[in-house]
Amino acid sequence: MKVSNPVPHRFHYLLEFKQTERKWHFPFLAALCIGSCLFIGYLSGKPNYGSLSSLGALTILYFTSAPITQRMVHLAVCALGIVFSFSVSLFFSFNAYVAGCSLGVIAFLAHFITSYFRILPPGNFFFIMVAAMASTYPFDPEQIPVRVGLVAMGAMLSCSLAFFYSVFIEKSKVTTVPRRVFNKKRYTKFVESAVIGFFMMLTLITGHLLQFRNTYWISIAAVAIIQGRNFEHVRQRNMHRILGTFIGIGFAWLILLLHPDKLMMIIMITVLQFVIELLIMRNYGLAVAFITPLTILLVETGSSVPHPVGDLIEARLLDTVIGSLIGLAAGYFLHHQQIINRLEKQVRYSYFQFKKLKK
Repeated sequence: MKVSNPVPHRFHYLLEFKQTERKWHFPFLAALCIGSCLFIGYLSGKPNYGSLSSLGALTILYFTSAPITQRMVHLAVCALGIVFSFSVSLFFSFNAYVAGCSLGVIAFLAHFITSYFRILPPGNFFFIMVAAMASTYPFDPEQIPVRVGLVAMGAMLSCSLAFFYSVFIEKSKVTTVPRRVFNKKRYTKFVESAVIGFFMMLTLITGHLLQFRNTYWISIAAVAIIQGRNFEHVRQRNMHRILGTFIGIGFAWLILLLHPDKLMMIIMITVLQFVIELLIMRNYGLAVAFITPLTILLVETGSSVPHPVGDLIEARLLDTVIGSLIGLAAGYFLHHQQIINRLEKQVRYSYFQFKKLKK
């Protein structure tokens, strides 16, 4: 009897190209929001300002198919969340361990709130991402208002472009959003959020102890892995992330060997953002292959001094591998029901004991 080879089926997800209802003009809108911030920064002679404001412009990725009033309120709240996450982390960046604790709290709140209100993907991802990046900025109290203001302006630009897009292109959209219901047991989301907060804190502290330059890359890789629906999905995303990063690093290396100027980098980032939004719903690993050069180019665009290509590539690869492994460990705890149930019982017991003490 012929035995089929299970290996191709086991890893078919690496090459799977999923169907999606996302139209091509939304990726164009996302690329326009990010690219506009970068171009404005370039034209004003402040490319680092453009890089900062592009973080706020990520608000556009929370665009929904709800009616225009709900859509704009949703985007405005997400914009506020991004600015809040960035501001708090920036304020506590004076010490690596305090910054790690701050990131843990932000990650806890981001997951708890997005889960409670059933925010669709990207969910907690960008709130945690901007917080991780802000946590690694050099602490400078005089620069805090400027940095926060730039991120807020990027978010405002995204909301404005989303409004015009909704009025002139998506004006016929009448899809209703289902009523948000808190489905899980009372303490489950609290426990899940605490687990995510702990591991996000761990990513930043790990990067600091290893004396890495951009420790937020570890955090970003970890939180991207955690987005999986179950442990099998987490494992798949981990494989996608690592393999996609390997491919993307080769792509970034080829780009940086050409020594592109700032303007060419901005054009490349805009094109890459468009391609990523086309692919992210179809094949995550393929999208990561473009996310990697985009993030590296963003770092180079906002930097006044070019980094050595070899050092930049090596750091990005090492950070991604470490972050992916931490994310895989976090995913194991999140999707191991016995562990979650045991932690939930402990939280419930502590809560009731606290209520008794208050009485």
